[in-house]
Amino acid sequence: MFVSHKHRFVIFPDPMGACNWLGHRLEPWLDQPTARNRKSSTETHFFYGMSPAEAELAFDMIGQPYSLYTSIAIIQNPFRRMVKLYDRIALTDPLWQMRRALGGSDPTFAHWLQNTRASGPGAGYSRGARWRRFGAWSAQAWAGQKVTHLVPLESPDQLQQILRSQGIPLNLRCRASDHEMFQFPEMSRYDATSAALIKERYWSDLSLYRLQQPELRLIA
Repeated sequence: MFVSHKHRFVIFPDPMGACNWLGHRLEPWLDQPTARNRKSSTETHFFYGMSPAEAELAFDMIGQPYSLYTSIAIIQNPFRRMVKLYDRIALTDPLWQMRRALGGSDPTFAHWLQNTRASGPGAGYSRGARWRRFGAWSAQAWAGQKVTHLVPLESPDQLQQILRSQGIPLNLRCRASDHEMFQFPEMSRYDATSAALIKERYWSDLSLYRLQQPELRLIA
C-alpha cells in the first residue's frame, strides 16, 4: 500500500504483487511509513498488502479521514492472475512439493480453480498467506465500497490520469512484458468450463475492461 497524506491518495497494489514497481516510481511523494508485512508493523499501523477495509481502520487509528483520500485499487485481469496464483502455489506450497517428491502430481489447473473461492479463504485458508487468500478474491470482495477508483493493471494510463489530477506528474512508461494490453498467454491453460467459471466469479473485475471476454490471442 502506498500513501501520501500531503496529496491525499492511497494506492492498493494487486494482492499478488504484480505492480510493486509502482512504489519506486511514487517514492518522492510517499510520506507514510509502511511496514514490510503485518508481523513487522509494530511501529506503524500500515503494512504492505493491507486490504482497503484494513486501511480504513488504520486511518481511523491515526486520526485521518480515509473518506477524504483518493483511494485506488489496482486489479490484474483474473484470467492472468489465477494462473499466476496457481503457479506460485505449486512453487511454494510444502504439501504440493511433498506430493511431487512421493511420485504424485499437482492437481490440474481446472480442478484447482474449481475449488478456489472469490472471497473468504480464496485459494488458501483463513490464516494462510495473504497473497494466497487475497490473490483469488474478486475486485468486489477485495475493494468493496472502500475505494474511489478501480484501475486495471494493464491500463497504466488510467492510473496516470488519476494521479496527475492529484498533483503527481508521474509519467508511467511500463515495460510491455508486464502490461501487454489484452494479450494473455495464460489463456492456453483454460478450457471452456474454467473460462466460464472466471467470467461468472470475476464479472466485477472483467467489467473494468469493458469487454464481454478477454482477447484470446496467445503469445508464443
